[in-house]
Amino acid sequence: MVQRTNGGVFDDQMLTGSLSHWVVTGADFSGAVDQYGQPVPFSAAEIIFKNIESGAYINIMNPNSQNLSFALEEGRSIWTAESLQEMIRGLGSDVGVDHLDLSNVIVERVPYIFGTGSTSATSFLQLTDTPDSYSGAANYFVTVNPGETGLIFTQSVPPGGNAYSFIEVPSQPTLTAVGSDTLTIIPGQNITITTDALANSLTISGPSIYSYTPITGGSLLEFNQRYFITTTGIITLPAISASTPIGSALNMTKVVGITVTINVGDVSDIINTDLGPTDSIEYDATDQLIFVVGDQNTWELQIGAAS
Repeated sequence: MVQRTNGGVFDDQMLTGSLSHWVVTGADFSGAVDQYGQPVPFSAAEIIFKNIESGAYINIMNPNSQNLSFALEEGRSIWTAESLQEMIRGLGSDVGVDHLDLSNVIVERVPYIFGTGSTSATSFLQLTDTPDSYSGAANYFVTVNPGETGLIFTQSVPPGGNAYSFIEVPSQPTLTAVGSDTLTIIPGQNITITTDALANSLTISGPSIYSYTPITGGSLLEFNQRYFITTTGIITLPAISASTPIGSALNMTKVVGITVTINVGDVSDIINTDLGPTDSIEYDATDQLIFVVGDQNTWELQIGAAS
């Protein structure tokens, strides 16, 4: 192998525009060279190079403690970054006489000079346009500073914790934050959620005719209303009387994952279901329930998708 054992990856090499330059990071390839600067047979680097040669001509090779660099004749290579990475990772987790784990290495095409000397940055904090310490920045994001001249740490949420723990609004979405910086949004029926990244805002809206009234377990319902049930418990339908118009109805949906018991409002009322009449049902996995007054003392249950 034509190789270097010190200095920059491609520094001081004779380079031409016909070469493409590559670096494999994520493993210590220094075991490919012995104390005399000679190649070590059957090392992981040698195995990688032999595989690369099946589809390219290698011009420069440099195994070292920080990475594995090489240059390919551009016009005589079939490789892309993706295919090279897939091939090298596919060699496995115990490769060569130096027993390298290659299953998670990263392959990158780089500029023709890619120094790895002691003066080069080897961590995020050593860069010239980044913070000098991680102290006090746990769970922060790396973002571009307001002047667009470097990187800074910024909080994922305002001081004091999660800004979106749980919100109930008349139009009934459920907003649940998981952990400290992840927000899961489960819209209610006919809800429009609009985000504006520039204004850092989220707007929830929907036609008023589709508004759902939030209720909790233990509530007594009324005719011709739409309800969104937010907690487990017992919900009671309104009692049907002789003056209740046939066709009177009410709709309900609920928070995903809770179970609600729905009882009739009068001991003489019944709910007709596909399984027969009953005075109580368990509302669990169904998306939406619609109760329609069929005649005196009778509810007709319809099951449908919320819309």
